[in-house]
Amino acid sequence: MSRLPQILVVAALVVSIGLHWAVLQSAAWVGMAVAYSVEKGVIEGLSDTFDGAHPCPLCKAVDEGKQDKEKTGAKSPIKKLEVLVVRRISFIPPNGVSIQYASLDERPVLRESVPLRAPPRIRLV
Repeated sequence: MSRLPQILVVAALVVSIGLHWAVLQSAAWVGMAVAYSVEKGVIEGLSDTFDGAHPCPLCKAVDEGKQDKEKTGAKSPIKKLEVLVVRRISFIPPNGVSIQYASLDERPVLRESVPLRAPPRIRLV
């Protein structure tokens, strides 16, 4: 069975809720953290990564993409939840005859005689 339809549905859901921007931004931050840490040291590299004053080209592209989405009005509208009251359905069981079962005697029975043959044994080779 092919997994392609499942992958396409997941990709459509990711894009529809805007998760792709978060993934791209995370990738940009990782790349910036590595590049700036090699260039300037770990502490200064991480502070330059997250201060917002040193965006990389991917960060700029993500910002532009988010702004384009907001400009086009692609926000998902929040709809009011409408509750409909449906008449209550009740189940009335039919009047039936109750069945009386005989009681079962489950006491063990003691054997009064010894079996004629010994029980079979498993032979291990």
